[in-house]
Amino acid sequence: MYGFSKDLKIEGVAGSEIQQICLGRSDVQFLFGSGTRICVQSFVEVFKGEELIATWDEEKSWNTGEFQKLLSATVDAYLVIDERVLEIRLQDKLRLRLHDNSTQFESLQIYPEFIII
Repeated sequence: MYGFSKDLKIEGVAGSEIQQICLGRSDVQFLFGSGTRICVQSFVEVFKGEELIATWDEEKSWNTGEFQKLLSATVDAYLVIDERVLEIRLQDKLRLRLHDNSTQFESLQIYPEFIII
């Protein structure tokens, strides 16, 4: 992506849960129960209330195992904080902040729900 538009629509995420968090060599992927997948190659923050409990970046991966609290958490809502930050609000006061921090390269992708035939 090249920034987030204020009217960004992510079909099927609200009300869905995070079923998988996949770690790759240079990305982290969040797979939602709806089939939607968000892939990040930049920076991720996880908050519990106002407390920052985990971060991820391409060089260091996760700084703590606290990101696992996201598994099976249901999405209450999401909102675009600004053109570079998308926040996903989950149950139990969890917040997932996804940063699209490159103006030169694609650093975050959102894939709609998969259709299985």
